Amino acid sequence: MKQIKKKLLLQNNLIMFLLIVLLGFYIELWGSVPFLFGFCCAVLWILVVNMIYTMWTKKVIGTRAMQKDLNFKIDRHGEKKWKVKAIIGLIFIFVLSTGSTIFYFQWDLGALNIDFPQDTISLFIVWLFYNIGEIRRIKKLNEYDGDVSDESIQN
Repeated sequence: MKQIKKKLLLQNNLIMFLLIVLLGFYIELWGSVPFLFGFCCAVLWILVVNMIYTMWTKKVIGTRAMQKDLNFKIDRHGEKKWKVKAIIGLIFIFVLSTGSTIFYFQWDLGALNIDFPQDTISLFIVWLFYNIGEIRRIKKLNEYDGDVSDESIQN
């Protein structure tokens, strides 16, 4: 399971790096702030729909490693506890998406200016703390001594 978690962490880091580089190029080429914010709102709503689908079907849209990770989480925490955690995450993302969408339609985003290196430092901080948290969770896998067989994790 550690190998799968490390693989997913590497994939997520590559995606985050790609997004930050694309964001930098977009901002440097005088991209529009309303379009960028609207795109982020759309991505958040897609994430909400994906989370609802995952909770409903217990299947992940993604790689086999992501499905194995989900099966491991369900087996480790139990289906009921996993569902409660998933609902809490869904509520958080739903509130964030709703607030962002309201903000997008109510404020004049065209008047905002974004400077690439200074205004994206918060993204790097979030990226850093995400990695610290995931590495901590991977190291904690040694402490787990449940009787989850490899067959149930792979299915």
